[in-house]
Amino acid sequence: MDGPLNGDEKDTRTSLRTVTNSITWPCYTVALSFGGIAVLLKQTPNRFTGLDVIGIIVFMISIVIFVLVSLSMVFESLMALKTSTKVTHPAISAEFFRYKTPQELFLVPSCLLAFATILMNTTSYATPHVGEWLPILMNIFFWIYTGISLAISILLGWRLPSSGTSTDKHFCIVRIMPFFPPMLSGTMAGVMATSQPPSRAIPMLIGGTTMQGFGFLMFLMVLAQCFLELNSEGLPEPYFRPEMFITVGPPSFTIIAFIGMATAAVEKFPDHYISEATSVRTADVLLIVAVFTGILLWTLAFFLFCLSMISLLHALFKRSTSFGLLWWCMVFPNTGFVLATAKISSALSSVAIGWVATAMTLLQVALWLTMTSLQLRDFFRKGMEMRRKI
Repeated sequence: MDGPLNGDEKDTRTSLRTVTNSITWPCYTVALSFGGIAVLLKQTPNRFTGLDVIGIIVFMISIVIFVLVSLSMVFESLMALKTSTKVTHPAISAEFFRYKTPQELFLVPSCLLAFATILMNTTSYATPHVGEWLPILMNIFFWIYTGISLAISILLGWRLPSSGTSTDKHFCIVRIMPFFPPMLSGTMAGVMATSQPPSRAIPMLIGGTTMQGFGFLMFLMVLAQCFLELNSEGLPEPYFRPEMFITVGPPSFTIIAFIGMATAAVEKFPDHYISEATSVRTADVLLIVAVFTGILLWTLAFFLFCLSMISLLHALFKRSTSFGLLWWCMVFPNTGFVLATAKISSALSSVAIGWVATAMTLLQVALWLTMTSLQLRDFFRKGMEMRRKI
C-alpha cells in the first residue's frame, strides 16, 4: 500500500543510498585481496590441519564481498538511468558506469581480477569433492574470462588514451591495470589444467601462455615509464604510494603462471609436443626454463617490493598519509610475491626457501588482517558520521 514514508523509513533509505553510492570500482580490490589470501592459504608450504577450512571461510567472504559490491554497482547504475532526464549526458555516463573521476577507469579491471580469484579458489577447494562437471564448467569459464579480459584490455587500452585520461596524481603503474586480467589467465591455466584431460588442458596452457606473455610485455613498457617518472618527478604523493606495490604483481604472477603451467605440462603434454625436438621431452624443458626464469623474475619483484615499502614507510614516518581504499593495492600483489616464493621452493625442493615462504605467508596474513581492521574502523566511523547528519 502506497503512502508517505515515516521518519525511520526515510532515514533507512537515505542511509542505504549513501552506502551504495559510495561503492565504486576500487571497492573490488577488497574482494580481490580476500580471494588472493584464500589462494595463498591453499598453496602455502608447511601446512597444518584446518588451514583449508580457514581458506574456505576466507573464500566465502570474498564471494560475499564481490556480490555485494556488484549488486551495489548495478543498483546505482539503474538509479542513474531512472534519473537520466534530469542530468546531462556526461553525468549520465559517469553515474551509469560508476566512476567519480576518469582515473577510476584504470581500476575497472579489478572486478575481473576478483572474479579470477573466485574461479581459482573454486577449482582448488571444490574439485576434490565434486564430480566431473566442475572441470568442464571451469574450462568454459576460463575461456569466457580470457575472452572478456582481452576485450577489456583492448577497449580500455584504446579508450583511456583517446579520451586524454591521465593518471593525474596516481602513480603511473595504474596504466598496467587494463592489461592485468589477461595475465591471470596464465595463473588460472596453471591451477585449472591439472584437473583437465589433455584434450582440454593443452589448449588452456597455450592460451594461458599467450595471455601471460601479452600482459607481462605490456608491464615492462609501463614499468620503464614508471622509472622515467620517478627519476624526473620524484616519488608519487604520499596518499598514492600504496599503488607502487602494484609493480610487484606482474613479475610475481608470471612466476606462478609459468611454473604452474610447466608443471601441468609435464603431466598433460605428449613427450614430443614440439615434434622436431625428439631428443628431450618438451614439458621437461619447459619446466626447467620456467623455474630459472622464475628465479630471475623473483629478484625483480623483490627489488620493486623494497622500493615500494621504503617509499610507503617514508610517508608513514613523516605522517603525511593515512589509511584509504588504495591501501588494498598492497595486499593482492604482495600475495602474489609470497605465492611465487612458495612455487620456487616447491620446484627446487628447498626446505629453506619453503620456510621463508611460510614466514612471508604469516606476514602477509598479518598485513591482510591489519587492512581488514582499518577498513572496518573506517566503515563504522563513516557510518556514525552519516547517522549524525541524518
